[in-house]
Amino acid sequence: MAESYDILIVGAGTAGTYFGWQMAKKGYSVAIVERHERERVGTRLDVFHVDSHAFEEFGIPEPERDAPDFCMVMEQSTNYSPEGRYPKVVRYPFHVMRLPPFLQRMFALAEEAGVDFRFSSEFAELTYEDGRISGAKLRKGEDRYEIKTRLVVDASGIGAVVRTSLPEDYGIENFRIGADEKFYVVLRYVTWLDPNQPRTIALDGWTYYKTWLAPSYHERGALIGVGATGSYERAESILSEFFETIQLPPYKVDKTERGVTPYRRPPYSLVADGFVCMGDSACLTKPFSGEGVTSAWRLCMIAAEEVDWALRKEEYLTAGSLWKINERYFKDQGAKFAGILATVPSAANATRKENRYLFRKDVILSEEDFTDMNRDFEIHMTTGKMIKVFVALIVGLLTGDYSWASFKALVRSVAVSGKIRSLYEDYPTDSASLPEWTEKAEGLWREAGVKMG
Repeated sequence: MAESYDILIVGAGTAGTYFGWQMAKKGYSVAIVERHERERVGTRLDVFHVDSHAFEEFGIPEPERDAPDFCMVMEQSTNYSPEGRYPKVVRYPFHVMRLPPFLQRMFALAEEAGVDFRFSSEFAELTYEDGRISGAKLRKGEDRYEIKTRLVVDASGIGAVVRTSLPEDYGIENFRIGADEKFYVVLRYVTWLDPNQPRTIALDGWTYYKTWLAPSYHERGALIGVGATGSYERAESILSEFFETIQLPPYKVDKTERGVTPYRRPPYSLVADGFVCMGDSACLTKPFSGEGVTSAWRLCMIAAEEVDWALRKEEYLTAGSLWKINERYFKDQGAKFAGILATVPSAANATRKENRYLFRKDVILSEEDFTDMNRDFEIHMTTGKMIKVFVALIVGLLTGDYSWASFKALVRSVAVSGKIRSLYEDYPTDSASLPEWTEKAEGLWREAGVKMG
């Protein structure tokens, strides 16, 4: 006989565990299925950064300074031109954290609230009644079992094992995230060989290479990271180019980690009958950094409020009863991310010379810009700043430091970005209007030159 829960979540990562914790605190029965053993969850990546204000914003207890998941608070970061010049200092605090013990702490909080974790268990297939999701079949080793539920949540990561198994006509896209729709990250954990080398306590970034130097988990350690679209090989190639120009202190590599994040638009709808997707399975990463933990928590908070409201009204959660999740997400954070993502092609194609010029003229990457991007997911461009940018670009055209091709691409992407953001801010209030809205969105994404499925 099948077990029954109000909510079944596939994936015990940062998104699934946080959402399950929130729903259990509201009094619902929650089961979280995770294919890895408890001790192995999150061990693929070690160190990650969390905006220091995020703990209060999302109601997560801030780690004690002697806790296993706490490394340090990083107070500022500095970004440089391709040759390491024209530093742009940003005073914005991040917590440097260790992911495995952080997740173990989150598991304990969730269990205390009543969440039932099923580790070493895998999703097999969805079950349906009258054509609508009613639960899922699961497996643990040789054992097979079934869970009946009022809502299935896909928080399974970039593989999106539940969403991609949905029928084509179920009301939500079931695309698989392709190799060219991923951001490939390589992290080298290093130890400085010079015992007098100061501890790495801040983040240094070189945007042209998408490479950074960050604090690690021990006194003489640091983390050298690089990210690229396309492949790990391309990321390594970019890092080699970086090393040819930027000289770091002598070090030895302790370990190397690799990971991918989605780098494409999310599904046009995040909900369907008896279903919600979130986290990497819904492609919820920041377009300007590839980080997805806090942006996923934002959706989780919205979903927890709306699912709670819907469960109190209806026994079965239809796409209509869950639609407010779409509206609230896409009209705000989703619209901002879509607008930023539309500028990616022009920004990514800037040459070394152009990137250097933009740094030298302080056209982009000021402290205000980075603070806005991290906290509000947008740049608040004043009239004075817009005039400054325009003048600098015109001067760059006249001096040959900025090309006409890049200028035209930038103007086009900014214009399309504004249209895309406005369209998302006008997200439809019901599923019946989604096809017409989607057709407009597809046209704008093509106009932006962004491959979107």
